[in-house]
Amino acid sequence: MAYLEAQKQQVQVNRLPRAWGQNGPNQTLPKLLLSGLDSLYVSFYLDTTTCTIDWDELAYQKEKAGRERNKGFEKLELGTEHLALQPYGKKPYRYVLSNKLFEVRLSEGLSPSCHVQFFSEALWIHGFEALTTRFKAWAESLKLHTLQSETVSRADWAFDYHLPNADFAPDHLVSRATKKATWEEHNIVQTIQCGTGETVVRIYDKVAEIEQQSDKAWFHELWGQKDDVWRVEFQVRGERLKQGGIRTLEDLTHLQTDLLRELATSHTTLRRPNGDSNRSRWPLHPLWAQLTKDILQGPQMGLMRSYDEMVGVEWRLDRNGKSVHGYLKNMAALLQIFRKCKETLTLEETITAMSAIIERHHSEELWRSDVERRVKAIELGQ
Repeated sequence: MAYLEAQKQQVQVNRLPRAWGQNGPNQTLPKLLLSGLDSLYVSFYLDTTTCTIDWDELAYQKEKAGRERNKGFEKLELGTEHLALQPYGKKPYRYVLSNKLFEVRLSEGLSPSCHVQFFSEALWIHGFEALTTRFKAWAESLKLHTLQSETVSRADWAFDYHLPNADFAPDHLVSRATKKATWEEHNIVQTIQCGTGETVVRIYDKVAEIEQQSDKAWFHELWGQKDDVWRVEFQVRGERLKQGGIRTLEDLTHLQTDLLRELATSHTTLRRPNGDSNRSRWPLHPLWAQLTKDILQGPQMGLMRSYDEMVGVEWRLDRNGKSVHGYLKNMAALLQIFRKCKETLTLEETITAMSAIIERHHSEELWRSDVERRVKAIELGQ
């Protein structure tokens, strides 16, 4: 794998990311782990006047889900898909239905009548072509016939790199964007963002983002590792997509590489300081040099391979177990104070006492119904 020769100059900055090494920059060159579409939003112009959807029944089921607040949604078999009908709409759409593949916003009498968000996990596993084909098959199963070509309203591309030594800082990004933002934890930069609105470029610690926000632990298996992964992300919305000639899904297939190349070479670049007062003359950072080469190869359209879904479930179990363990410590402290004893309660003693306390609030019937509701919610991607 060829890279630009790394600059040997020591770069001094105030707040470098957590992976900054002690021996200077470029200790380990970036290695691409994944690349492709991470999020996709498309508006579809579908004929709702001749479809087989019972709109009155759909309205009733939505109202029913709203009345049963502890339930949160209504599970429906609609056409070829099982979907969760939410008790709310998203303006201007009256209905929101979703599963693990996509969220569908739907309404009668609107143009476009349908707006779809294709979810990250489904895009990586199935690829956007297979996923959009499945959505179109669902629409056809309900006789929601196409009136005109769809419109891509937003696409997010991600490039994930193994990067043990993230030797860059916010002012190393040179961008046409007029706005820049950074997010830090304990004075350590975790995210750098250039731009808002139509075009946004981000570099961020994806491992930290998973731990603190998204819970997308299934990425660990796709990467083959759990540490030192940084993401370069391009988020592009409607008008900028149109400027790049991307209006339909077919356009997206053929023109995405051209758009990404322009963004990574002309819109925003990551540079390495060399003392020149003109930052645009700084040499490219090895991460950005590799990124431009990877873009020219064309991003993968999803992995289109299987993986063990239970890895994500196991990770969530571990996170829940960690939380419960923390609550048990608090309960042990409260019990010690309540009982006015000097000896610290053991884990076993605390669990025994907790069982008696929980029993006051337990109903076997409600337990079964609530657990089943949660099972359905997880299966539908809620």
